Amino acid sequence: MLARLAAFLLGLLAGAMLAIGVGLVPYWQGLPPAEFRAWFGAHAWRIGGLMRPLGGSAVVVAGAAWIGARRVSGSRRVWLGLAAIATLGVLVITLVVNEPANELFGHPGALSDKATAALLVRWMRWHWVRVGLGVLGFYAALRAV
Repeated sequence: MLARLAAFLLGLLAGAMLAIGVGLVPYWQGLPPAEFRAWFGAHAWRIGGLMRPLGGSAVVVAGAAWIGARRVSGSRRVWLGLAAIATLGVLVITLVVNEPANELFGHPGALSDKATAALLVRWMRWHWVRVGLGVLGFYAALRAV
């Protein structure tokens, strides 16, 4: 049951991150830096309102599924472990790279236009690492089911 829930949540998480990467990031890159900061300050809470509970629940459920499979032999435990570790990687990158950048993007006067553009490039690169880890976690959870 937990493995299926983990696969479901990881699929949603990976899909949401992919949508951000292919939908929002190109839009953000097309805006002048000042307009991007204004947009981000006004709307980032909506993205966070989805991604924080989704990411948090995916980490908890994937970890619980892995722990719950400790008595299971074979590849199922390995796949659940990979799913949990990949999801934890998404969380670490989010907390260390993306969330601090989000705070700067959302505070007026915190960044110059040049610093905004550079930080958005860094944010985007790490976001694609998160997407890759999310897809890997989803795949691993599916293999465990």
